[in-house]
Parts: sequence; structure tokens; C-alpha cells
Amino acid sequence: MVTGAVVGGAVALASSAYQEAAAALDRRRFAPLGRLVSVNGRMLHVLEAGQGQPTVVIVPALGSGALSWERFQRDLATGMRVVVYDRAGIGWSDPPGRGWRTCDDRVDELRGLLDAAGIEPPYVLLGHSMGGIFARRFAVRHPGAVAGMVLVDSSHENQANCRGVYGWPYGRSDYYKNALKWQCYVLGVRRLRAAFGLLKELDDDTASEAVPEHAAAYRASMLSSRERRAVVSELLLMSTLSGSPPPLGSLPLTVITAGQQQIPGWREMQDELAALSDHSVHIVAEGAGHYVHHHDAEIIIRAVRDVARRAGLA
Repeated sequence: MVTGAVVGGAVALASSAYQEAAAALDRRRFAPLGRLVSVNGRMLHVLEAGQGQPTVVIVPALGSGALSWERFQRDLATGMRVVVYDRAGIGWSDPPGRGWRTCDDRVDELRGLLDAAGIEPPYVLLGHSMGGIFARRFAVRHPGAVAGMVLVDSSHENQANCRGVYGWPYGRSDYYKNALKWQCYVLGVRRLRAAFGLLKELDDDTASEAVPEHAAAYRASMLSSRERRAVVSELLLMSTLSGSPPPLGSLPLTVITAGQQQIPGWREMQDELAALSDHSVHIVAEGAGHYVHHHDAEIIIRAVRDVARRAGLA
């Protein structure tokens, strides 16, 4: 038993050393695609494209950053400015400080980044999945800065508490389990498996999420200790959320729901989000899964341009 414990400890130390050395090499190999901007003493990464009005601010999903939106950003940035960023601990952004971070903390981080980068309002916010929660919170805290919003298969503030409502099958415990799964990854072993082509899930995600010329940078980010900590933190945050989404008044709003998202209750929650504004449109992207921007980018592009028109910005 003692020998087994010694061997296990040695393997864990070797895995950790390999992970840290490889991650440090990755940080030297892959330069940021965009700008690094100082916000409260930490460097945050923002990627910009295009010029003109409106300024579209993309708020990515849980654990996602600029690399997963680069292809879409290029397509959208014709006649308008489009920015996407990495939240703290994701991609090229520095990790946050220690301690619990709320939705408002993440919203303050985004506002600080936009201000420090000189990216002026009005904004059309484009929030995907969990990013939709942050986008709605941003609009509530900074209503004068937001001219319109597009929600792409957005998460719902109360979905961790909705098990059984509309048949929704998930609850708080599912977020805890997923967070524990991520926390238990032995990253050195995971990185080694990826190097030998034995991590099909990562291969598939890289092929769908990243443009080919930045696929290696995407893989490096997904294999980093920073990414794991960010994902675990955001999963735990989702598990704590509750209550109704905040009303958006007459804000021009378009909700895009993935038609291939077949989870019971998801469509009903999307209907609730569409009812947050009395100036809203609800569109179903029939052929798309949750990552609508990879399956049907054009439907989002049309929605952004329509929201800009309804907001008087185009």
C-alpha cells in the first residue's frame, strides 16, 4: 500500500511538472491575437475587427473566449465594429484574484475593459449561452450604454433550480458534478493524451471552434490550468444563480434559439427570455445546435443588423 502511494505521488508530481512546463512554453509560443489591456492591475485580452456603428460586443459562453468567435467576428465586421474578449483566466487574459466572483464582478470586468480600451458606447451586446446572463446583467447595470441585444441560445438565470419545470432534467447537482469532473482532470496526462491524438473530444472541439491557423493556440488554451480553473469557477457560479431574468423594458432584443437543442424545457426558457422586452423578436435556428455561430452564422448576422436598425444605429 505504501509503495502504491509513493508511485501515485510520483506520477502526480511528474504530471504536474509536465503540465506547468508545457503551459509555460505555450504562453511563449502563442502571442495574443488582439490587445492586452490593463484593468485593475490585470491584463485582459480583447480582439477587435471592423469599423463604424454599431459597436457589437460579443460575450462568450462558459469557458469560451475570443478564439471560438474569430471566424464569426470576421464575417460580421463589415460596416460595424465587432469586439470579443477573454474573461479573466480564459485565453490570453490574466487569471482573476483569489476568492468568489459574482456575475456583477464579471460585468464590472467587461465594463472596465471597454473603458480602458477606449471602446465607446452605444453597444449591441451579443451574448451566447452563459454569456447571455452576463449581457443581461450588463444592460441592467449600464442601461445608457446598451442600445440593443442579441441572445444566442442563452442560459437562463434560474435553470439550476428548474429540474422538473417544463420537463427540464438538470439541477444544481449536475453543475457540481461537471465542476468536479473538470477539477479531477489530471492535466499532464490529459495533455499527453492530446499529444498522441487520444483526446477525440478536444480534436472535435478544435475543428469546430477555431480557425485552422489558430487551432494550436486554441488547443493550448483548452489544455491549460487557467482554463480548468475558469470553467470550474463558472460552473459553480451557474449552480448558485436563481430567480427570474431581469426585465429589459423596451430594449431592442432578438432571441435566437437552437432548433436542434432537444432538451425538454429549453424552448420554454427561451420564450421567457424573449418576453423580457416589449421590443423583441424570437427566432429559431432550425438546423443549428447550441453553438449557433458555427452552424448558422448568417442567422445571427442578420439578427445583429436588424437589432442595430431597430435601435436607430444603422
